[in-house]
Amino acid sequence: MGLYHYPKAQHKRAFRPRVFKNYKTYKRWLQQEFNRVCVYCREPDTLSSNLNFGVDHYRPKSISRFASLACDYTNLYYCCGNCNSRKKADWPADETNGPYVVNPCDHVMADHIRFNVVSGEMDARSAWGEHMRVLLQLNDPASVATRKNQLLIVKYCGDEIGRLKRQLTALRKKLNRGEMTRQQHDAEVVAVEADINSAIQLLNAVTGATPLPTLSKHKMALQLHP
Repeated sequence: MGLYHYPKAQHKRAFRPRVFKNYKTYKRWLQQEFNRVCVYCREPDTLSSNLNFGVDHYRPKSISRFASLACDYTNLYYCCGNCNSRKKADWPADETNGPYVVNPCDHVMADHIRFNVVSGEMDARSAWGEHMRVLLQLNDPASVATRKNQLLIVKYCGDEIGRLKRQLTALRKKLNRGEMTRQQHDAEVVAVEADINSAIQLLNAVTGATPLPTLSKHKMALQLHP
């Protein structure tokens, strides 16, 4: 899935952690569950430490009938600080008709809201998508500018990685033609590969693909859904 794009299918949860007394304990599972991305605005956590990613209660714990869901993993989502503070205790008075803030487990999010790669904005495709866009201020100027900048970084990284790989090919050809020694070739290859790794690390940071530590699979801490 591309950067900032909303899922075109519902998400099936991969983890089933044991019940904890503090909902914040679930954060590391949710971070992996939702691939380091805020489920609402699609911002990766790797370049946005100032957004203070945390745990959102989809059904607000401040509403008395949902209080029992405070530590229910299926009600918890990985969420940036901006979306969490803007969503607050939002819940429709009419649960039949909504509007709801859509989430990846209960809804096909792309049916309600989509990322416009040209404008950098989130375009509503339904009344629920529009409710979400307005409530969470998804198209505030700072967010739109950030998306455009990060898309440019992704493009530049891709172009640079391609250029460096072509450089490796050219070095192999020079070596085969006897235009450079093995020592010269190997030294230049080391330098080029270091540049490739740096570009890949930056690309991973921008897209949220930086690897996370593996979660414990001890039966008392975590179960994987079949």
